Amino acid sequence: MTIWMPVLDRSKPLYLAIADAIARDVDGGSLVEGARLPPQRELAWKLGVTLGTVTRAYKEAEDRGLLAGEVGRGSYIRPTRQATPMPQLLKETSGLIDLSHAIPPPVVTAEEFDAAMMAVMRDPRRLDLLDYAPPEGFPQHKTMAANWLKRSGIEVGEQNVVISAGAHLGFITVLEAMSAPGDKIMAEEMNYALLRNTFRNAHVEPVPLAMDDDGLLPEALDKAARVSKSKLLYLVPSLQNPTTNTMSRRRRDAIVSIARKHDLCIIEDDIFRLLDSRTQPPTFYALAPERTFHVTSLSKTLAPGLRIGIIATPEGHDRALKSHIRSMASRNVGLAGEIARHWIETDTADAILTRSRNELAARRNYFLEIFKGAKFRCEPGAPFGWLQLPAHWTATRFASALAARNVRVSPTAAFQLGPATTPGNHVRVCFGGPYSGVQARRGFELIRELMNESPDDDFTPVA
Repeated sequence: MTIWMPVLDRSKPLYLAIADAIARDVDGGSLVEGARLPPQRELAWKLGVTLGTVTRAYKEAEDRGLLAGEVGRGSYIRPTRQATPMPQLLKETSGLIDLSHAIPPPVVTAEEFDAAMMAVMRDPRRLDLLDYAPPEGFPQHKTMAANWLKRSGIEVGEQNVVISAGAHLGFITVLEAMSAPGDKIMAEEMNYALLRNTFRNAHVEPVPLAMDDDGLLPEALDKAARVSKSKLLYLVPSLQNPTTNTMSRRRRDAIVSIARKHDLCIIEDDIFRLLDSRTQPPTFYALAPERTFHVTSLSKTLAPGLRIGIIATPEGHDRALKSHIRSMASRNVGLAGEIARHWIETDTADAILTRSRNELAARRNYFLEIFKGAKFRCEPGAPFGWLQLPAHWTATRFASALAARNVRVSPTAAFQLGPATTPGNHVRVCFGGPYSGVQARRGFELIRELMNESPDDDFTPVA
């Protein structure tokens, strides 16, 4: 029998403290495979707790897969077959500075992740998460989503909330539910990099709309709706991708007026809104709930691997989405939903969001410092900057030359919804991808250095 005396965290229920101590000492190596633990009555006497407390602790440890018990042998540490360790990501081993993905910085702690996983492990209903989720999401996740939407000023009944496996699949679900092959859909002319392919795969035709510094032009929308007969409008009104603009209240009101005039359905992609802590104009869902599908997610605010999309639907439109989610296999993963629910209900999500905002602000300050004197758009809260290049560079050639220096950005062409009338001359520089602010700053410095150089001339020697 192993002589084992646990060190307990007495701020939590004692049975959990004992089970956590077993887990900690197994991880630390002081409890090895096959080690026999003290008899329950003996450990209870040594710790000054009841026998029932130790019995419950050993059962908790057994449920976690740490202990096994045999008649006549007692409780012992269960042998484990170790899975292959997770490999390092390519960017961790290659030296790549990836400034091409609009994701939050890596601010989640191991303790926050472990606490959520432990909460799942203690839930007696945890095996339900291995079943298919209902098409609209598990009820507890719909409650979580409705509460999360309140941060954006949206009050919506749970019956009008649908959960999907990320915002992109949520948008595709709405698009396919509300359109037919051959339909036209209007959207800002500079937009989400995957939008062209998404429209192509859905067999709908994009109608690019002109923009100014405040976003989508109302007169362009009015004309396109009249000429194209399109009934669908997709837009990103807050921290628009890639320009970083947040549309004013006056502009939103004008667009809502036109949408009602032409009876348009609005798909509002608002995934970046919560990154800006300032007071913002109301969402389109708040201004026109009868015709707006509001799509957001936790991937851009908390952690990119948390594929939880949230759709707030107009009254009565949730049924159409459910059938499309079922056919597209875009239901959310129950385990990810439980991690998110734990974080939101324990206020961990607020702490993560605050740290993410602060880290993005620090990296944005590096961006403002290094590109002082250059032309760019980078509104407060934006997870990227829209950087104009010198005239001697084209965006595509610049991005290629930068990739040769192990830095990745996205050129203008990736965001142009329609045929380009003039060559694009911007690159989108994202802040969240690098593992540290120091690495992000180094990436910005390499971009600035290349901007000051001239493209290498193509030269083929002739004998």
